[in-house]
Amino acid sequence: MHQFLRARTQAAHERLNRHHLLDGLTQADYPLRSYWLVLSAYYHFYRAMEALIESASDRLKSGFDYEPRRKHGWLRQDLVDSFHIDPEDDFWRPARKFSPIRIEDQAELVGVLYSIEGATLGGQVISRHIQAGRLGVTAEHGGRFFHGYGEQTPARWNEFLSFAGQACPDAARREKAAHAALAVFAEIEAALDDYAARAGKNPRPRT
Repeated sequence: MHQFLRARTQAAHERLNRHHLLDGLTQADYPLRSYWLVLSAYYHFYRAMEALIESASDRLKSGFDYEPRRKHGWLRQDLVDSFHIDPEDDFWRPARKFSPIRIEDQAELVGVLYSIEGATLGGQVISRHIQAGRLGVTAEHGGRFFHGYGEQTPARWNEFLSFAGQACPDAARREKAAHAALAVFAEIEAALDDYAARAGKNPRPRT
């Protein structure tokens, strides 16, 4: 299941990694203002996405406990507590509407979770780089989102893979999961496009 989804989403994943706002995020000279834009884009994306995940999990009685994996609060901690940015201010709000991802069965839930949980797994690499860079970010100050599950990351990932394998035992359901995962990648890319257009507008945090 993991190999199938990784292969089907590889191109979308690589394209996302090359996005203007994400390219260079692991470099020491990455601009702090760009980092604020990334966090703001994710703040609004994860708030909408996690509401869909939790609603679908309840409706489908999936048995997958997403509660301890919620990430929106981490983004609020980074933006509001660390950088004094109010993501509800006009500048930091999305200019486009979130396009809900269809989650009508367990397979589509798996695909959505694959993108979200996979991003958390990849965030471990980003976390190490940004803490070693010049952004003044640590796991407690501005880097809570990318720090993710910390030492619990491998166990949380394996828990998800076990759920995914049970929920998608055949090719048809694996394919449905892949379509849902690709839809999430596309929505993340669109959200980042929205915020990349503001990069030259010299945003300032509220103090």
